[in-house]
Amino acid sequence: MEATGVYSQTLATRLLHDQESIEVSITNPAQIVAFGRAQLRRCKSDRLDCQVILEYAQSQKPPRWQPESKTLQQLRSLVSQADAVQKNLLEWNNRSHTHQQSLELPSLVKKSTAALQKVAQRQLELLQAEIKSLCTLDPELQVHYKLLQTIPGVGEKSAAAVMAYGGSALTERSRKQLTAHAGLAPRSRQSGTSLHQPGHLAKEGNKQLRKALYLPALVATQHNPIIRQTYQRLLARGKPKMVALVACMRKLLLIIRSILIHQKPFNPTIRSLT
Repeated sequence: MEATGVYSQTLATRLLHDQESIEVSITNPAQIVAFGRAQLRRCKSDRLDCQVILEYAQSQKPPRWQPESKTLQQLRSLVSQADAVQKNLLEWNNRSHTHQQSLELPSLVKKSTAALQKVAQRQLELLQAEIKSLCTLDPELQVHYKLLQTIPGVGEKSAAAVMAYGGSALTERSRKQLTAHAGLAPRSRQSGTSLHQPGHLAKEGNKQLRKALYLPALVATQHNPIIRQTYQRLLARGKPKMVALVACMRKLLLIIRSILIHQKPFNPTIRSLT
């Protein structure tokens, strides 16, 4: 089936639970679309889409899908909810700031905004407390949670977010696969002498994981010796700051992968981390 977020995962989980003989695979819809175009299909309908998916599964034999552990699913839900509430709180804070510039603001609007800010702040605190509790009480999550915080630049919130959005891909995928999964792989467009465009970031990946790596990588450029060295070297070569930072995000992701696989804390003297 095509990946449709929680809907495809719910169906896949139910199929695996009810029918042990069924093999389930969740595939990126872009792969299905490309497969249909390769067959020069010009029409689109539910019946034709089903036929394309069937032929794709028969010819390409995509890998089997396995659900994440229940605790990891719970962590992802909590972190995702916390991110949504954080975004909502920021919006209400900005609205409160603009209200201060209004000359004819009704008192009810001001009270309503203040009440919503208070509710959002309280809910965010509850979610963050539950995230920390889950990460410290679950045996497996606790180990990964503590290991990630040994990396300079990665704090409690960042460690939880990386675990939630990275999931099993952090340890089960190769370096290249994980980089592509996070949307941090470079994309080049070159062909002969007629096409030579500058490379750019291929963002076809897990944007939540990419977002979770941004701030830790930014802090790591100052406090993590490995990341700082990479960042300064790229800047010395004339690379733009954002390009250098993306490279640091990629290196940080690979450091995280290595630490979780080997179950050892961060050590800057071990060059095989990435």
